[in-house]
Amino acid sequence: MNARRLNSGFLTALWLLPVLALLQSSLMGHLAIRGIIPGLMLITVVNWGILRGMDEGMLWAFIGGICLDVFSGWPFGTNTVALVIVASLVSLGESTFMRSHALLPLFTVFAATILFYLVVLFILESTHHPVDWITALRVDVLPAAVYNAVLNIPLFRLTQRLEARVYPTPRASW
Repeated sequence: MNARRLNSGFLTALWLLPVLALLQSSLMGHLAIRGIIPGLMLITVVNWGILRGMDEGMLWAFIGGICLDVFSGWPFGTNTVALVIVASLVSLGESTFMRSHALLPLFTVFAATILFYLVVLFILESTHHPVDWITALRVDVLPAAVYNAVLNIPLFRLTQRLEARVYPTPRASW
């Protein structure tokens, strides 16, 4: 990976992801439906991984996870580990088809949300926090996956616009 190419994405992550973590931990609660808060950071990390690939997807997951862990009541590192695992798997499927097919980002966010919460639940269970798996999956995880997938319809377009600004297409020089 070219360090110069990575620099723009890294700088964008340094200012954007703390802002998203702050928004998610404060304002997203007002958008909750039946107690389900949208995963703004998860959606953004998944979309960036789809658009920019494994290197930047993992970088954004790591930075975004740390930012979320600062505001979270979960054991420190839970969000970071879950986001990095999700970003690594999402980025494996990067391709032109993935970036151009209209429904694939929607389904990817749906599956990524389920995987994210499975990892979180596993970590919580491993750190001796009681977890009722069936109830959590039925009441929290599946509705969150649907909510994030629907919310990703406009957010994927916004992420594409951000990527176009961060990485403008070079003009041909004659």
